[in-house]
Amino acid sequence: MLRIHSNIPPPFTRVLRGSRYWLLALVLMASCATDDSIPITNEEDFSFGEPTTEKDYVLFTRSGSSSNGFITGFDSLPAGAIDVPNYPTTLAFPAISGGGSYRNYAVNQQKLFGGPGYERVILDSAKVPQQNGIIETFGGGSGIYFLNDEKAYYTDFNTLNIQIIDPSTFNRIGEIDLSQALIEPNNQSNYFQSLYIRGNRLYACLYTGLAFPPFAYQSPLGSIVAIIDTDTDSYLGSINLPATKYPGQAFYRFFSNSFDESGNLYLPSQGGLGLETDPNENTPAAILKIPAGTDDFDPTYRFIPQLQIEASTATIVVNGGFIYAGDGFAYTNVLMEDPATPTDLVNRPLMRWAKLDLEAQTAVLVENVPANVGFTAGMAYQYEDRILLTVYNPEEGISALYETSPDRNDGDLRLEVTAGGIIYGLYAVDVVE
Repeated sequence: MLRIHSNIPPPFTRVLRGSRYWLLALVLMASCATDDSIPITNEEDFSFGEPTTEKDYVLFTRSGSSSNGFITGFDSLPAGAIDVPNYPTTLAFPAISGGGSYRNYAVNQQKLFGGPGYERVILDSAKVPQQNGIIETFGGGSGIYFLNDEKAYYTDFNTLNIQIIDPSTFNRIGEIDLSQALIEPNNQSNYFQSLYIRGNRLYACLYTGLAFPPFAYQSPLGSIVAIIDTDTDSYLGSINLPATKYPGQAFYRFFSNSFDESGNLYLPSQGGLGLETDPNENTPAAILKIPAGTDDFDPTYRFIPQLQIEASTATIVVNGGFIYAGDGFAYTNVLMEDPATPTDLVNRPLMRWAKLDLEAQTAVLVENVPANVGFTAGMAYQYEDRILLTVYNPEEGISALYETSPDRNDGDLRLEVTAGGIIYGLYAVDVVE
C-alpha cells in the first residue's frame, strides 16, 4: 500500500472570498445509482494496419444548446473558415462529447443515439466519419486512455472500478477491482474520471463529494489519486495532497498531454470552484506534480497560474484545460473576472489562455487570443509542433482554434467554425487507405 500524505502546506498568498456557484450542475457529468453488471462481449478484430506517419484529422463540433453536433474528416490539419454542416466530409451525430483517438479511429464519449457510452468513429476512404462500435456504460464516463494495441482503460461513473477494453474489438474485456481504493465513504458520490499512464502505472483521479447538482468536491484529504499496476491490472494504493481539490481535467472529455520530457506528471487540480460555504476554506485551482521515478505528490510543488496574472481581478481561482507543450511550458485558461451569476462560467467568456513556465512557476497571457468560455471549450491540442487553443466566445460569435508555440507569447487564428457549433475535439488518426 502506498503512503497516504498527511502534510498540510503553508497558507496561500491570496485570501479568496467565498461565493457559492452551482455551475457544475450545468456540466454533463451525472452518475447513475444502479449496480447492473457490465456485459463482456467479443467481436471480430478491427484492423489497425501499419502505423502511418501521415495523418488524417477528425473535428467534433457541438450545438451550444444541446448535445447534437457534427463530426468532420480532413486529410490534413484543418485551417481557414469552415461551414461545418455544409462541408462535404461532415456527418451529423445526435450526441457529441469529445474523447480522444488511437491509431486509426477517434472516440466520441457518447453513444450514437445519445446517453452514456463510448463510440468508435473511423473515416472512410472519402474521409467521411462512420460509427464503428459502441461501448455501453450505465453511468456515463469522462476518461479513456489507450495503453497499447491490446489494452485500454475507461471510466464508468456507475462503478468505482476502472474498465478494460480491447482496442481492436472496442469491447470491454474486464475491470480493475478498486473496492479497496481510498474514497470518502460518507459522500454521495465516489468515482474515477481523469486517467493518466506513465510506464506501467495508471493514475486515476477520484471525484468525491456531492452528486448532481452541484458537483462540489468534498474531502479533508484533498486531491486523491489511485495508483494501478498496468502489468497486473491491480490496485497498488492511493496518494493524496491536502488543501487541494478535484484532481484531473474534470470537465474536458479528451486526452491531453500532461507529461514533460523527463516523465514528470503535471496534474491540474480544479480547486473548490467557489462552491465552499466557508470563505476561509476556499481552495484555489493549482497545478500539482508527481515527479518522475515516484508515485507520490511533490508536497513542495503547488503552482497557481491565475495568481501570476496581474490583469485578473477574479477572487475565485480556477483552471480551464491544460496541456504540456514542451521545454517546460504548458497552457491553461485563467479566470479574468468573477462570474456574476451561477451560469456565467459556462456561458460567458470570462477566461483567457495563459502560457505557463512550470519550472519558474510564472504565467503570461497569450496575446491576440480572445477571451474564452474556458469551462465549456477549454481544450488544447498539439499537432505538427503546433499548439492549438480552442476559443469559444459567444459574445463575439467566435468558435475557433488559435495557433501558438512555446517560443512565442502570442497566437494566430488558424481555424474558424462559421457554422456548426462549439469545437469539442480535434484528433489525429492514422490514414486508412
